[in-house]
Amino acid sequence: MIENLKIALKKQKKLIIIFFLTIFLPSVSLSIFGIRAIKNEKFRLAKQVESEHRRAADFLKMQINSRFKDIEAILQNLAQYPSFSERDYPAIKDLLDSRLADNHLVEQVFLVYKDEEPLFPLFQPATVRPLSFSSTLLRGSQIEKLKRAEEYEFKQKKYKSAISLYNQLFSLSKDKNLKAQMLNNIARCFTKLKSYDQALKNYLKICIDYPQSTTSSRLPLGLIARLQILNCYQNLGDSKNSLESSLNLYRDILQKPWNLNEDQFKTYSSMVEETITKALSKNSADFALEEYKKEFDQLKSLYQEKIEKWQVINDIKKDIFSELQRKLIQKEPHKSLPFRHSKIINNRDFLILASMIPDKTGMSSLGILGIKIKNEYLRNEILNEIVEDIQFSENTNIAISDLSGRILFGKKNQSKELSTITDFFEDNFPPWRIELFRSKTESIGIIDIRKSFYFWTILTLIIVLIFGAVLIVRTIAHEMELLKIKSDFVSSVSHEFKTPLTSIKALTERLQEGKVKDIAKMKQYFSVISQDTDKLTRLVKNILDFSKIEEGKKEYDFVETAVAQLVVQQIENFRKDETQKGIKFHTQIPKDIPYLFIDRDALSLALINLLDNAAKFSSDRKEVDINVKSDDENVIIEVRDKGIGIPHDEIDKIFDKFYQGRNTLRQTVKGTGLGLTLVKHTVEAHGGKISVESKIGQGSTFSLIFPIEGKG
Repeated sequence: MIENLKIALKKQKKLIIIFFLTIFLPSVSLSIFGIRAIKNEKFRLAKQVESEHRRAADFLKMQINSRFKDIEAILQNLAQYPSFSERDYPAIKDLLDSRLADNHLVEQVFLVYKDEEPLFPLFQPATVRPLSFSSTLLRGSQIEKLKRAEEYEFKQKKYKSAISLYNQLFSLSKDKNLKAQMLNNIARCFTKLKSYDQALKNYLKICIDYPQSTTSSRLPLGLIARLQILNCYQNLGDSKNSLESSLNLYRDILQKPWNLNEDQFKTYSSMVEETITKALSKNSADFALEEYKKEFDQLKSLYQEKIEKWQVINDIKKDIFSELQRKLIQKEPHKSLPFRHSKIINNRDFLILASMIPDKTGMSSLGILGIKIKNEYLRNEILNEIVEDIQFSENTNIAISDLSGRILFGKKNQSKELSTITDFFEDNFPPWRIELFRSKTESIGIIDIRKSFYFWTILTLIIVLIFGAVLIVRTIAHEMELLKIKSDFVSSVSHEFKTPLTSIKALTERLQEGKVKDIAKMKQYFSVISQDTDKLTRLVKNILDFSKIEEGKKEYDFVETAVAQLVVQQIENFRKDETQKGIKFHTQIPKDIPYLFIDRDALSLALINLLDNAAKFSSDRKEVDINVKSDDENVIIEVRDKGIGIPHDEIDKIFDKFYQGRNTLRQTVKGTGLGLTLVKHTVEAHGGKISVESKIGQGSTFSLIFPIEGKG
């Protein structure tokens, strides 16, 4: 095999050199150039994506900063109003309501004055403190009546007498707050008398006529009265009014600007919640409770929001107020420019925008007007809106996180994404990190590179290289195969020639030397020499016929012939062969087989080749069946042996020139590999066809099918 390879390479030396110089070297050179160009293209695309992401990050920062500047401009403008320097709280609230209350980005508005507690005008208005009840407002006789009424109520339990005196004081007084207090005392006494209807009327009158009055402890008297109204409804057994009033009161506590501190807010809310819960837990058949339950759930959600706002206020007071106070204490000229402040409190970013409030002279700062940014709205609404306006390329993701790495917006998967840029907001406000990613699964530039001229050029060159290499390999393999076939053919032909020639030479020498005296023996020797000569003749004829077929010069002489007679004659000739003795022939040849136009010599040679193969490749059972039959269209000659058989995957190959089957290679007797090729060509030249049926170890059947209306 190695020798054949060397010979094949030597024969195809010019082709290999041409391939190397005209295809391989240029292709490799162009591929190297193309790969470098693609790398440059990928680098350019990476820079392009990075620039695009940089512009996106800058746009994002600019848009958020723009929103902050809008609020800062409002704060700066508001701080110049005289209401802030004069501490006119009702006017301040009106200004803030008109300019900031509807801004969804504002969570809390606060005021900080020197040496004062911070104020939250939109959450807990700092109104002018109303006058509460005071005994100093009464004259001597009125004071005496008040003391006597309180003694009747609290010590002697003479509630009607106390009511009479409270009524007199109500009628004599012109002060609204005093009148409201007397009504409250009267209602209280009616409650103690269990005259809940009368108590209810007085409490309702307080709510309607004196809503701004307060108790001596500065509690809103209207709120106290409404709590007592609930108690009256409950004692009267009016469940529906009790429930509706409780829900209305709960809503007003959550929404009405009563000046309650956090503890008062929680206490009164808890009291009303308890009343509502009890009312809803009763299975009342008087009215449906579903709508009330739904409203109660909404109010509880509102309560939770209020508590969260209280928490924000407490955090501002505790952690930010002192820092803002220090800014005010510093003895510096008034600065009209807004400033920003950020701090992380309980894992939450507090983003503060603020502006100094000038005093009346405009030379120093009197206080600070500021707002806390609503983080949820900034992340969920503003960021979404801005990101939607940015035109990203495919497979780009954006993530915004705080400095600790907690994701605030977007998402990222480090195992599947590559960061292109990381950026931060100016002055770290807000203190967030902006990251833009591209997907690992879609490497940078792959989609664009597929559109690149260099990509397709390299791909074409690779295909050409592969095609050329395959062609060279196939050519060399074919050359090696031809060398092997020639070698096998020479070996097979030599063997086919050697056997009869050896026999002829040996017999001829014995005859020449006069060693054979017996006439019968001499005839036998001459017969064997004749048969061997016929074999050599057939072998030479096969080779010559094959050569003519290869050159397209093979000609046939078609004459009308008795096929049955021709077959019988060839069988008889084959039987005379001394080397074929011991073979049993079984024939079925009817006499009514039609005549055919055939080439007698060609068909005779084809039959001899089939019989020779049948005998050659038979093992122990040397039996051959020859059947000739006809139908309306064809004459069929069948040659069946009981030999070694042909593997199924080789049946289509046995008619190829020089082909030697796997089983034949193991036989001691070999052929030239031309016999079946000539048989097939002969049958097809007569307009017929050949078919084969075979089973391993059981034998093979070759059928020659000739059309009756054949060539004439």
